Amino acid sequence: MNANVTLKNGPTHAPMANTGATLFSMNGAPLLAEGASFDGLAAAENLWLSLKVYSSGGENAFHAHTVEDHAFVVLQGCGNFYFPDGTSQLVSRFEGIMIPKGIYYRFEADEAENLVMIRVGGAQRTTKGVPTIFKSCQPDELKGTTRDLDGSEKDGRAAKTGTPSKPIVPIPGRYFPGG
Repeated sequence: MNANVTLKNGPTHAPMANTGATLFSMNGAPLLAEGASFDGLAAAENLWLSLKVYSSGGENAFHAHTVEDHAFVVLQGCGNFYFPDGTSQLVSRFEGIMIPKGIYYRFEADEAENLVMIRVGGAQRTTKGVPTIFKSCQPDELKGTTRDLDGSEKDGRAAKTGTPSKPIVPIPGRYFPGG
């Protein structure tokens, strides 16, 4: 089937018949007055893309993905990425940061404007076929492979992880890009 699927009145993805390719768009993703949103864009067997929008905060607890390499590409705003050794890196519009599996990090959005990023993740999966990632940022089989700095399993709903625990409040009439 080659039908568009709309996510939260914003990003879309459409499998291209007989090609295995997926066309995706971030046009129309709502900008936020509060909270954060996560929308799956496309997936292949060992690679997946998501759109993340933060009004403020970020992923405020140090954590590492034990089996997944991933990268963030900033489309709007900027974010500060922090590492346990005290180093940090400001990542601005049209810049990105690649984080190999096992590296602990956290990040915070600059509150001057929404932080809009593409998250690219990849891992050697044991399950064959294209995973469904449209309810989270990674395939379900990778749940339990993200660790907090103390070694415990990360709970993305916990208050210490920042904006994911806040309600998503779209800004009326404001969408990415422009608006």
